[in-house]
Amino acid sequence: MRIAAQDTSIRAFRAHNLTGAAAGQREKILKHIEAGAQRDWSIGELANELGWQKSTVSARLNELLACGELQERPKRKDRVSGVLIRPVALPAVQTDLFAGVRNA
Repeated sequence: MRIAAQDTSIRAFRAHNLTGAAAGQREKILKHIEAGAQRDWSIGELANELGWQKSTVSARLNELLACGELQERPKRKDRVSGVLIRPVALPAVQTDLFAGVRNA
């Protein structure tokens, strides 16, 4: 059985995709991660840095993982909560490209 909160969440998710807000959020996440390309990020760390809800970051990270823009990294403790998490980062090929630009 669905409840109103689920219906509202589904409508919000669809609205974000229809208006392009989700694409903008994905772009902001990627730019933030690219700025610190040599590290990985948890949902909580990104939410804290960007000032967003964890649910928003989680949805966008799932999309970025699905299309290969990000990859999961080995488990570690979250820098914010200390909980064991599976962080994400740019694929190794992309971080190598950014390193080349910085060193040029």
